[in-house]
Parts: sequence; structure tokens; C-alpha cells
Amino acid sequence: MGFRTSQTRCVVWLVTLRGLSAAQLAQCAALRREAARCWADLVTAHREGRERDEWIDVRELEKMSAGKYALHSQTIQALAQRLDANLQTAKELRERQTAMGQEPTYQYPYKTPPYQTIPWKDMAMRQQDGRLILSNGRGREPLVLTLPAAYQQADIRRAELAWRADHYELCLTIDTDESAAPQQAWNKVAGVDLGEVHIAAVATSDGQALVVSGRLLRAHKQLRNKRHAALQERLAKRTKGSRRWRRLTLRKAQISAKLYRQQRDILHNASRKVVAFCRRAGVGRIAIGDVRDAQDGVNMGANNQKIAQWPHGQYYSYLADKAQHLGIAVGYINEDYSTKTCSACGQLRASGLNGRTFACPTCGAQLHRDVNGAANICSRARHGAYGYVRVTRAAHVYPVERRRP
Repeated sequence: MGFRTSQTRCVVWLVTLRGLSAAQLAQCAALRREAARCWADLVTAHREGRERDEWIDVRELEKMSAGKYALHSQTIQALAQRLDANLQTAKELRERQTAMGQEPTYQYPYKTPPYQTIPWKDMAMRQQDGRLILSNGRGREPLVLTLPAAYQQADIRRAELAWRADHYELCLTIDTDESAAPQQAWNKVAGVDLGEVHIAAVATSDGQALVVSGRLLRAHKQLRNKRHAALQERLAKRTKGSRRWRRLTLRKAQISAKLYRQQRDILHNASRKVVAFCRRAGVGRIAIGDVRDAQDGVNMGANNQKIAQWPHGQYYSYLADKAQHLGIAVGYINEDYSTKTCSACGQLRASGLNGRTFACPTCGAQLHRDVNGAANICSRARHGAYGYVRVTRAAHVYPVERRRP
């Protein structure tokens, strides 16, 4: 790889670690316990500082934890920086609630699990003879893992060791040595309406639209919830810590891990289709309806579980990463009443919506309700108000193509 710059693009690849020796498994477990001990001390120190009305910054966290754990100094710094990022996010959310006159409900990190994902920076690792050597500090035995052939020549910038239900997984951040694409000069704008039934509906300023179905993802989540409920019923009849209890708990974790992989694959494919659609249409900016506070303080009854499991934040990150790699700007925009406002005439519908079709009582326009919302989001991003973008053509696609056996 060439000279590293801050403008090069990095990608994350996941390597499943199966077939590890007993010594490697024991070392991985010991490192995760030590990382959890470091994390617990950092969380406790920051909580005690807040009780004294003192905000401990990341530099102080790094200093107070240096040299106290059987980990590499860069690993300890990475854990302190991870905690600081979580603290800053919680602080911003609490300040937003306070500015809106609400009582802050978001909590600062407080959990201290017995195991923690371990990060290594580039200074704490090296490659030799097809192996990745992860240092744990001077005088300590490093963790040595065999790399698949596809990653042996890669420029690895960061590595994280995580546990996935019944196996370890290595998350590698690899520098592709590719410069970031310049900002595109395309003048078209696209609006994206995120949904729980359909993953996304996108409409461009020239009237083209695309709807990405989310029914496959919903089916996977419903099956997971059904199996979880059955396992939970069986777990309630077992003694905690018994052999059968451990087997049922492992099976429950495996089902969750499988859904996470399925969801990740579906969302990646769905974001790839939206970005490809925008690129073909010559879109230079994507405005995504802000649904981050969709459930705050709202009881949706039977839909609470669906909304709580709605991965709109994960999808936004995938979409933003792929679009920005092509030089397309991405950002949130307020989407209040976008679904109930007619994109053809701009009239706000007084009554609620039933079904998946929006029918305007004023002008008689009929179109998919998510497409109507995406057109209004696009209109607000381009013209500052609803009702200026009319969809002339809409296509429906699945994130994963269905193939007959």
C-alpha cells in the first residue's frame, strides 16, 4: 500500500474464527475479561466524577488507566476513546431533550459486562508469514491468529476481537488506498422516506421513484421473535446455570446472531440499490427523513415491538457510507407531515391514512404512501416546502433477488 493519508477510504471486513486451539480460546477469553475490567473502572471513574460535578475528558481517562491492565497501551486508549464517544452521544441527546423542555431520559454508559470487545490499533499489530500478531504489551504473550489468504496482503489499520453467540469474530478495518471521491456537481436532489414495512422509498427531483421492500426483513424478525418466545418459555422452567439452561441460552444467542447477519446483509443490499438508483439518476444530494425520535414518548400499542426493532439508524449509516464514497452528500431533514401532505397539490390531509396508497381528497392524486412521503422530503430539500415534486414513475424492488431453486 502507498502512503497513508486521512483521505483514503477504509472498509471493514469480518473474519469468522473457527477451529481455534484450546490455548487460543483461553487467551481470547482472558483478554476479553481484562478489557471488561478496564471498561468497568473507566465507567465507574466517570460516574464518580459526574457525581462531583466534574466531567472527565478522554485524556484524563487514558492517563488514569495507563499501565494498570494486561493490555497494550493502544488498546487501553481505544477503550477510553470508545467510552468517550458513547458519553458524548448521550450528552448531546440529553441536551436535545432539555432544549425541547423534556426531562432527560437518555442514560450515560453504566453497564459493566464481564466481557468486552478488544480493539487493537495499527501500532499494536503486525503481519508475519500469513499470521496476524496482536500485541498485549511488553513482556506479555501476543495473540497470534492465522489470516485467510485474501487478507494477508491487506493494509490493516485496526482489529477488534468480538464474540458472536458460539464463535469469535475478527473485525478488520482495511485501508483500500483509494482516495475519497470529490463532491459530485450533479444538481438533482433525492428524498428518502424510511419505513418499517418498506425499508426505503426514494424520489428524485425529476419525478423518478424507487421503493425497496422490507417484507423479507420483517419475516426474519417475526421468526426470531417467535423462536425467542418459545425458548424463553422453556427457560423459565429451568434452573439458572443448569446444563439445559445453558444449552437453551446458547441457542437463543445463536438465533439472535443469525438474525443480525441476515439483517446486515439485507440492509447492505437495500442501501446499495438506493445509491445505484441515485447515481443513475444523476443525484448529487440525498435528503433522508429524520425518524430518530419516532418513538420518543409515544405509545404505539401493538406496534411498539416493530418500531423498537426498526434498524433505521443502521440503514442510514450504510447508505451514507456508500453514497459519500461516490461523492454524493447525505443528511437528515425534518419530515413532519410529509406522508399526510399531497405531493401533487400540497394539501394537508386532515384524516389519517389507511393502507399503502395515498389518495388526495382535494386533487384526486393516488400513489404509494411512502413514495408520496419521499417526494415531499425531496421537495422540502430542493424548494423548502412540500408539493413541488410530482412522481411520474415508480419502481418496486426487493433488496435480495428471489431465485427459483
